[in-house]
Amino acid sequence: MPALGPWELVIILLIVVVIFGAGRLAEIGGAVGKSVREFRSATQDDKDKAAAAAAAAANANAPVAPVQTTTTTAPTAASAATAPTATAVENKCPSCATVNPASQVFCGQCGTRLTRAA
Repeated sequence: MPALGPWELVIILLIVVVIFGAGRLAEIGGAVGKSVREFRSATQDDKDKAAAAAAAAANANAPVAPVQTTTTTAPTAASAATAPTATAVENKCPSCATVNPASQVFCGQCGTRLTRAA
């Protein structure tokens, strides 16, 4: 199929002007221009949202130090050398990586069922 040359384009343009008229052709051109601008802004918004989501995902996937609380009891004469410590283990959600208390069955952020921490 041969490419359209300049004379073919002029003939097509003249036919379009005769069919629609010069005033209507200006309205169509304006509508097409507006549509193209809206499309570009929508795709740019999608790129911005995707970049923000990627940044949020990168921050969510960053290694998070587990929160551990230690409690000590007052040393007695028998255990003065070694004070017992209790560590509270918290569950990390496999879906959203939110740290949840060990007693929680479902994630407080996304609702995913949590596995018991060992």
